[in-house]
Amino acid sequence: MNHPDIADRLAESMELAGIASIPKLARKSGIDQNYLYRLAKGEIGNPQKYLEVLTRTLGVSPVWFSTGRGDPHDHESVVHREDAWQQTTMLTKVMVVPAEGDLYDVIARVPDLFNSPFHAYRQPSAYRFFYMPEMVESFPGCTLLTVEKELRPGPGLFLAWKTVHGQKRLFTFTCTYSGLEVSSTQQPDWEVVGRVRNMDYWKIELPD
Repeated sequence: MNHPDIADRLAESMELAGIASIPKLARKSGIDQNYLYRLAKGEIGNPQKYLEVLTRTLGVSPVWFSTGRGDPHDHESVVHREDAWQQTTMLTKVMVVPAEGDLYDVIARVPDLFNSPFHAYRQPSAYRFFYMPEMVESFPGCTLLTVEKELRPGPGLFLAWKTVHGQKRLFTFTCTYSGLEVSSTQQPDWEVVGRVRNMDYWKIELPD
């Protein structure tokens, strides 16, 4: 039986990861080339045997890869028995905000704040992630922010865009309540991104 959907998702994953050939994927993943060629031809319909290592190598969601549901880069909690620290991390899309130059997105491992019965957060898809590798206006280097996508009223620390010398830069402002009175340090020309829910000192490996 042929399984073209799996073959198509493998091809898409390899393109997203910049892996141009099956031999290169085999070297990176440690998976036998013959198995990968069969997968690429649609001869294997259930890749569960190597699903974890394959999707980790390709940087895509295991759920999407095996079923087609969701998006290739959906937030996915990743647990590896050989690396205990990774039990509390997940792969997701992160916007990198360098001190100079253009903003860009990467798929990176970040703290999994959502895999806890004590956490009050909503689903991971309700948040965006921003990473500052070097010191910028409002943040020290290696700062990772978890920010709500939906702008809801209430007090807190907020993230906003400001255009500086033709480039978008991130700044923070606070919103506080005293009874019915609202006090905010937001400037009129700032574009609100969302409320900051978590700030970490975190190291992400970035492409050269």
